[in-house]
Amino acid sequence: MTACVERDHRYHWAVDERAVYLARLVRDLRLPVARLAAVLRGPADEDNAFGNTLDVLVALGRAGDHASVEVLREYVRDGPRWSDVLDVIGGAWPAELWQEWAAEDARVAVLVEASPLPRCPGRPLRDATDEELLAAVRTGGGGSPAALWELRRRGPQPALLDLAAADLPPARLRGPLGAALEELGAAAVPLARQWAARPGHPMAWTAAAILAGHGDESDVPALLAAWAWLDRRGDDLCGYGLLAEGLARIGGSGARAVLPKLRRAWFSPHSSERAACLRAAHTLDPDGCEAPLTEGLWDCERDVRRYAAEHAPLSPLVRDRLAGLRDDPLETAEVRAVAAGRLAA
Repeated sequence: MTACVERDHRYHWAVDERAVYLARLVRDLRLPVARLAAVLRGPADEDNAFGNTLDVLVALGRAGDHASVEVLREYVRDGPRWSDVLDVIGGAWPAELWQEWAAEDARVAVLVEASPLPRCPGRPLRDATDEELLAAVRTGGGGSPAALWELRRRGPQPALLDLAAADLPPARLRGPLGAALEELGAAAVPLARQWAARPGHPMAWTAAAILAGHGDESDVPALLAAWAWLDRRGDDLCGYGLLAEGLARIGGSGARAVLPKLRRAWFSPHSSERAACLRAAHTLDPDGCEAPLTEGLWDCERDVRRYAAEHAPLSPLVRDRLAGLRDDPLETAEVRAVAAGRLAA
């Protein structure tokens, strides 16, 4: 059973969720927490066993499992990665649940007090004018990334449109420049359409992102082409959610051509994108979405469970599951509240 935590099977450890899902398995199968403690203290590995196990124990502790709390307390006392444990606990548990450790254990109090505070990055170009920063970006030299970062901190920069249209930016600037152009919203749509019309253009993904957020029905073919481009990239599973939301926002018969693709994307191991795919499928085909909405009540992603709890047709099975979500201390507060509201309506 510990194999599911000893190897982190998520596509993207930082954004895909498994902690609540795995914690439910541990609880429902009555797996001894001592076995998780052994994984936590095991040798270093490349499969994120420590982080995955830590997330599961933190979820169990947040739900009131005293054995999990004690495992984490002991690790903070003498484990080599105690600061990582405190970081996760501090962001996941109510303050009173973990700060009481400091009141009861002098060593923990010292460790908490000694924890370094995060530092904000500096702004070396704070005093430069917008014109100076734009000139630095235009040169594409070594200081251009910092100049672009400073410009983005000052809000949307329409002058970047002319700069981007005139010259193809260096490869190292395409990502941050694309993000800056996305912040311009509808004003960037004409340029995005130009890029999208040129197959293989280096800024094609930026174009797709802008059109997904601000395009209209005429841009549906470009968004479907961007979906096909992602399909051809094999192991790159990021971006389907953005395209799904854009097509759902636009709607219409052309956008509904994505429905078979949404069904395939639903099974992607990059689970953080499933909520966007579910919302899009429900928007584009509300009458055909009962099965995935019901299935979503058991999903590993909180946003999927929340959306499913809001919209799944109230069959006896769904009512029973909503009651379980409402009463489950492992569940997030948002999902529990939505489940309670549906049942009370």
